[in-house]
Amino acid sequence: MSAYDTADNENEQRVINEFLEELRDTASQLQVLLGNMRSHSVPVPDGLATLKREASNLRSTAQGLNLPMIKLVTHRLDEYVGDLKLVSDAEIDEIQIFIDKIEKLADGEHVSEADAPAVVRALPAKRSGDIDFGKIEKKNVEILLVLPEKAMSRIVERELAACGYRTSTIRDGFAAIETVVRTKPDMVLASMGLGLLSGIDLGNALAAMSPTQQIPFALFTSYEWGNPKLRGLPARAAVIRKGPQFGDDLAETLARFEIT
Repeated sequence: MSAYDTADNENEQRVINEFLEELRDTASQLQVLLGNMRSHSVPVPDGLATLKREASNLRSTAQGLNLPMIKLVTHRLDEYVGDLKLVSDAEIDEIQIFIDKIEKLADGEHVSEADAPAVVRALPAKRSGDIDFGKIEKKNVEILLVLPEKAMSRIVERELAACGYRTSTIRDGFAAIETVVRTKPDMVLASMGLGLLSGIDLGNALAAMSPTQQIPFALFTSYEWGNPKLRGLPARAAVIRKGPQFGDDLAETLARFEIT
């Protein structure tokens, strides 16, 4: 190893250590904030605004570091609080689960690659819109959405949440590959356009890798099978069409892949 490589490694480790120290401080502050929200000494809207800001900051910083589990958990925390409009004791209890896990990871808890999917699924599922989750049978089924358009992803998330499915959303095709490898979702649903990659590229990449080739993949598109635009899509992939066919196509896809 050259002197330059050694210096780069030392700089990277210093940045990670500084982030972990910041992470511990932030998690401790959020623990206090949750307690104050429970006791109503901090107005809930103010507390929620702080949670959203801190979760977004942690997620953004973690994405650039070699801390896979912390990246996953801060991403899920940001998704969870980002969708909240109101916070009851039930939501505070679920946010507590995220913060407790972040504290453990910051203190050095090791999670093996094999255990990572189970750890992620043990985190609370994000809530969507005005759905009454008390009346929905929750399923231990996770669908990763790779949808760059926020408005469209919210529509799809809501439809899936109403059926009891867990969802997580990634905007970038490259990041989606890492997430699929680490979390092993039950299905991946990707948009046609993903920037430098297309949904077809992503489907082929996942189909070519042994850790992900058996994970069901569906393309969310306005095209139908047989359209030249879908040339190259893996034969095993499903097509879920936008618009009024969405519900039927989704149900058919879940049945085909035996996802219940």
